[in-house]
Amino acid sequence: MTSPSTPEWNVVLAQPRQPASTIQRGDVPDGPGVYAWFRDGDCVYLGKASNLRSRLGTHLGTSLDLSRSTVRSWVAVRELNLTREHTRRRPTVMTDEQVAIVTEWIRSCDLSWVTSASSEEAASLEAKLLAAWRPPLNVA
Repeated sequence: MTSPSTPEWNVVLAQPRQPASTIQRGDVPDGPGVYAWFRDGDCVYLGKASNLRSRLGTHLGTSLDLSRSTVRSWVAVRELNLTREHTRRRPTVMTDEQVAIVTEWIRSCDLSWVTSASSEEAASLEAKLLAAWRPPLNVA
């Protein structure tokens, strides 16, 4: 995978990464920011949050409803060959086995984040990052 090379991406890529499987709620700041999921060293998804702790908690959750987590939804599309329409339905109808596959994939990733002074600043940073390069699970 080609690594993006812009000042904004350099900041994201320089952040320490933590295994998703070991992250505890208290490890994540509760303010705004941008977060990045990495698999095998490559960024596979980028997102923004007005509250990183809450948003990442949703992504790290194990609910049968995937519709509240874009990254979990796209992993289900990729790993289970489901349609995006199905994974975005609220609530998503998933089996325990399907959710286990998505959760295992998510937990095998590393995660990093950059905090921002405001939600607007986080949204601006995310827009600049995605304009420069779009990770594979950031499907338009």
